[in-house]
Amino acid sequence: MSILGVVVRTRPEHREAVSAQLSSFPGLDLAVDAQDGRFVIVIEDTDTVPAAQTMAAIALLPDVLNTSLVYEYSGPDVGQANATPDNDFHYQAWRGSLGQNPNSSTKPTLLR
Repeated sequence: MSILGVVVRTRPEHREAVSAQLSSFPGLDLAVDAQDGRFVIVIEDTDTVPAAQTMAAIALLPDVLNTSLVYEYSGPDVGQANATPDNDFHYQAWRGSLGQNPNSSTKPTLLR
């Protein structure tokens, strides 16, 4: 299982088109849209497509200026046969706090 945290840059005038394209990729969650052409996305492996392949495909989109890998996790697959409560991670649990200011429950701290 791989999880990637990626910053995607585009020109502001292409933001909506790129956002729509990003939403079509399996295993991808749009975590932050800074409304100025910057996105923070989380990509997970799917049964058929590795996260790194998805990131590479995003980098090749015509309106994407660049992608930056800012976080990478590789570890055991969820639900593996030898999983225990100690090593059976819940990969999505941390996403609720992504971009949240620890002093506020509504203001994102990323991409300011």
